[in-house]
Amino acid sequence: MHVQPPLLISCADPRITPEKFFGLEFAEAAIIRNAGGRTHPALSSLPALESLGNTGTIIVIHHTDCGMSHYSESEFQDRSKMKHPEIDLHGEAFGVIVDPEKTVKKDVEYLKSFESWGKANVEIVGLVLDTFSGVVKRVI
Repeated sequence: MHVQPPLLISCADPRITPEKFFGLEFAEAAIIRNAGGRTHPALSSLPALESLGNTGTIIVIHHTDCGMSHYSESEFQDRSKMKHPEIDLHGEAFGVIVDPEKTVKKDVEYLKSFESWGKANVEIVGLVLDTFSGVVKRVI
């Protein structure tokens, strides 16, 4: 029986390397990385990876001291408009993280709200990495 590799959704912060803290070898997991490791922006990649057979368990990983926790949503919007006035985000939320345990739960519940994941029996879990200690904790 073929076991599908897990699909990891993780922050793009260079301190957060799921390959290292999970001890993954080449091609053992598909990894989507974005600011904060948020699930909403990852949705554009999930169906493509699923069609390629890359969705065993979906693991959402948030972490402490995330850059997405350093500013409010409005501060991110203002900073973006100031630095990149030509980019129209159409009010798209940046997905700030105040409490990584709460946001990883919210993101896992968001993915679980899609009926298709349940029908496919895809397990979806949420982890939080303590950036300073290296400890990974399962939250949901």
